[in-house]
Amino acid sequence: MEFKKVVGARRSIRYYQPWRPVESAKIQKVLEAARLQSNHGNAQLIRKAVVVVREETPKEIWDGLCEALYNQPAAAQAPVHIYWTIDMSGWDNLRPELLKLIEAGALTSSYGWSEQFVDDVVMKTPDFNVMAGDIRFAEWLSAIETGLAIGSGLLAAVDEGLGTGLLTGKRERIRELLDMPEHATPAQIQLLGYPAEDAEAGGQRPRPDFEELYFRGKWGESFERDPEVVQELVDAGAIQASAPQPWRKAEIRALAGLFGLPE
Repeated sequence: MEFKKVVGARRSIRYYQPWRPVESAKIQKVLEAARLQSNHGNAQLIRKAVVVVREETPKEIWDGLCEALYNQPAAAQAPVHIYWTIDMSGWDNLRPELLKLIEAGALTSSYGWSEQFVDDVVMKTPDFNVMAGDIRFAEWLSAIETGLAIGSGLLAAVDEGLGTGLLTGKRERIRELLDMPEHATPAQIQLLGYPAEDAEAGGQRPRPDFEELYFRGKWGESFERDPEVVQELVDAGAIQASAPQPWRKAEIRALAGLFGLPE
């Protein structure tokens, strides 16, 4: 699928075919996309994930995880959960990971990068080495880095023809059930499966006006939206028909009947 169409076709899927497993190769492709995403200081061990496949998991663990996800029906239906996790111990490897970038030619001497610069400046400057400063900033940046990986994982799932969406849950209970160390914190939980609802899920979700979100030159000066660019994105499938589609209520009633849920 073309990139713009993948972006436009992404939906938070909330109804899955529980009887249809997800191929291991497709799960791996989602993880590969997340692994390749940009990250601060090349500290790539910050973002980790535990993949839980229902058919491989003891029933008591699966049931416990679904309860930890507040018994949301989608959690029980989706055959695969990816528990994206922020591992603060990943910052311990900042220095050797930066040296790898110098060796690879990604950080260059013409920009002042050297082993001495890493030791004398980067490792002592909180804006570079976030663990040298305010822990709240370190946690904030770690959440952003993990979010970048999750975003790529969502788009990769759509590209593989899967339904996907994010849930939150009881983090301490999840950590206990999955035997996570204290320095690892569950972030978002990505569901994977084949959608039981139409992949369009009633249409593209409404969004704020472009000019309300983006400014040019200074805060409050709207970035003017070009209608020709909008049409190009419509043609490419990035901008699609907005929800709700006229058939959506009937679809929800049918899905409620299928899964024994209230309409």
